[in-house]
Amino acid sequence: MRNSLACFILIFIPVYAPAESPQTYEIGLQVSGLHLHKIDETPVGLGVRFHYNLTRILAADAELTHYPENPSGNFGETAALAGFRGGKRFGRVGIFAKLRPGEMHFGGEFFSLRLDTKTHFMLDIGGVVEYYPSKRTFIRIDAGDAVIYYGSARFFNRPNPDALGTVHNFQPALGFGFRF
Repeated sequence: MRNSLACFILIFIPVYAPAESPQTYEIGLQVSGLHLHKIDETPVGLGVRFHYNLTRILAADAELTHYPENPSGNFGETAALAGFRGGKRFGRVGIFAKLRPGEMHFGGEFFSLRLDTKTHFMLDIGGVVEYYPSKRTFIRIDAGDAVIYYGSARFFNRPNPDALGTVHNFQPALGFGFRF
């Protein structure tokens, strides 16, 4: 699949590249929330984001977010995602869809005692709205479905610890960044 995607990018994307493209690189900071249904937590984290605009409609999109551990040992998750964002800009507003695979690592003290496997595959699917206050800055609002594949991992904080399986989790984010 990786080879198919690389061939698609190399063959078809340059055909659609406009003569004038936006700034090539974008870097930003964000505040992100995450509702972890099966674990019953709603952490808030801080993250960094990097975009590489391949064309006016397609960008490589990477993000690293950490949800700090609180004094009781809850939270402590870190999410790393890298994928694509595609859409269109309309003057000062951009509307995009995103698809980014990655991993979620549960590192807090709480998870050391209650979750038997701590790193899991994650897929972030959702939408993005960007506002461009100036040519070099942007404000980004994300809403996504963070699908975490726990597989046969078990959460031992329950009377009958069944396998967690695949779980859909709502993940909003608000960020600010610079375009180069």
